[in-house]
Amino acid sequence: MSTLRPPARRPRKRRPNRRKRQEEHLLVLAGGGVMAAAVVWAVLSWLVANWWILIVLGATAAVGGAVWGHRLQQRRAWDRVRQQAPRYGLPQLDALHHRDFEYAVRDLMLRDGCTDARQIGGAGDNGADVLATHPLGRTGVIQCKHRRDGDRGSPVGTPDLQRVNGTARQLR
Repeated sequence: MSTLRPPARRPRKRRPNRRKRQEEHLLVLAGGGVMAAAVVWAVLSWLVANWWILIVLGATAAVGGAVWGHRLQQRRAWDRVRQQAPRYGLPQLDALHHRDFEYAVRDLMLRDGCTDARQIGGAGDNGADVLATHPLGRTGVIQCKHRRDGDRGSPVGTPDLQRVNGTARQLR
């Protein structure tokens, strides 16, 4: 029979003392500082030799800042316009007369940036009730169909839609 012996102990590794570790950290920090200073010196020397790049960077930053400021100003102006713009709820739209509904659609088109939206519906309108030009330049012709009494009213019928489809054509 063999006798069981406890496992042999490994010799403990000696850890460097705290003072030595602090010195190593200081050396690493000092080396990093020297490297950073060298990089800054190299970049500054290069910029002195190529001074025109500073002018280009400054001009680019100025143009970028101006564009950013202009867009911010436009966004704030658009937010003010939207806050003052007409808002309609479904009950309000349902209560309108069909002619007032056309004017409401025109007002909403103006609110959304169409510069020359106008109500043109009436006798001989050829199926056009509102005419508007989108901010990107496309002209839109809108045929308004209004249901009285909301969900309880009579729906817009297929003949009405076919009439609109038959009058639709390219203007330009």
